[in-house]
Amino acid sequence: MRIEPRKTVEIDVLEEDLFVGAYSTIKAKTGEAIIVKGNVEFERDCNILSSLRAYSISLENGGKINVQGDLIVEKSVRLEDGELLVSGRLEAEDVDVGKLVKAGNGLKCRSISVGGGLESGGDVDAENISVGGTMSVQGNVKGSRLGVGGTLTVKGLTELEKLDVGGVARINGGIIMDINVGGVFESAGKLVFERLNVGGVARLKVVD
Repeated sequence: MRIEPRKTVEIDVLEEDLFVGAYSTIKAKTGEAIIVKGNVEFERDCNILSSLRAYSISLENGGKINVQGDLIVEKSVRLEDGELLVSGRLEAEDVDVGKLVKAGNGLKCRSISVGGGLESGGDVDAENISVGGTMSVQGNVKGSRLGVGGTLTVKGLTELEKLDVGGVARINGGIIMDINVGGVFESAGKLVFERLNVGGVARLKVVD
């Protein structure tokens, strides 16, 4: 199915692939979610006025995909030079976004790579996380490896095998086996670790 640019279209369940023209708007015809059994390819910016479930999602030419609900993808999300804004929860196998990811109610995936910034209003559960700029999480972070080029802020607990941050890392305690921070590392809560390497200043809460 093809949606022409700058059109508003209602979709219920689609058994085939979906191509969405630039600056279009799609919404659920009935219920709370659009269900696409195939791949969804976006030409440019798109507003989705409901939750979306799809096999995979791609954006080749840059732009902003705004989902007003949950985004549940069976396989991959690939937004080259793009931004992904999800007001609800983001779930996928692999996520690769060029500029920005915002997930209002947290995210769960196997791996996520973001060139710019990652913001989560809930928990982040991913085996491998790579963020080029800044990462901010209001909930907990759980995974294996987390790498952030600039600044990391976690309001909840952090559970990782390895943490690499180029600039500043501020967390609220947890369990991290291997910590490597280029600038400042702060933990406001109890932290369990095996190895800590900080290029600048480390501030840890003293536990009696």
